[in-house]
Amino acid sequence: HRETVEALATGYGATLPDMQVLEGLNEFDHVEVVERLRPEWADKQVMARDLASFPKPARAFQMAFEKAVERWVSGDYDNEYAETWQTFKQRVNQALDQLIEMADGADVVVSTSGGPIAVIAQNLLELSDRKTLEVNSVIANTSVSRILYSGARRSLAVFNNYSHLEAENPALVTFR
Repeated sequence: HRETVEALATGYGATLPDMQVLEGLNEFDHVEVVERLRPEWADKQVMARDLASFPKPARAFQMAFEKAVERWVSGDYDNEYAETWQTFKQRVNQALDQLIEMADGADVVVSTSGGPIAVIAQNLLELSDRKTLEVNSVIANTSVSRILYSGARRSLAVFNNYSHLEAENPALVTFR
């Protein structure tokens, strides 16, 4: 995320304010989530071998990843994870509150990942966990979302806009 902010600063053509890191906006541990579903994939050679047996290895991984995340979100296996889905959501939403308090009405640029973005959208739009997973699956890399806030009021004004990529080169649009 630091590199993304540095690229933004370069493109902006001026110095951005000092960067601050809010740990609460870190992505969830996707490696742990996948390995709880497929423990044998802790060995990356085994994972590569397993995925190579499919005609479309990237699609096979995507399907396994989605299943692993659904398992994590279910809450049925919370004792197996260092951070549960509920704890992750709480962490992200607390970081959003902290960020808005720190911003004190000013504009803020945040660089984070799909998981935190999806959780924030869930909070603002009152989505179910299932819908939140669907939202997460369509978030493009380097997309732009915008939250408007005033006191306790918060609104999702823009979500997952990647027109800046499409205008430059549609091949730049990637997911995950």
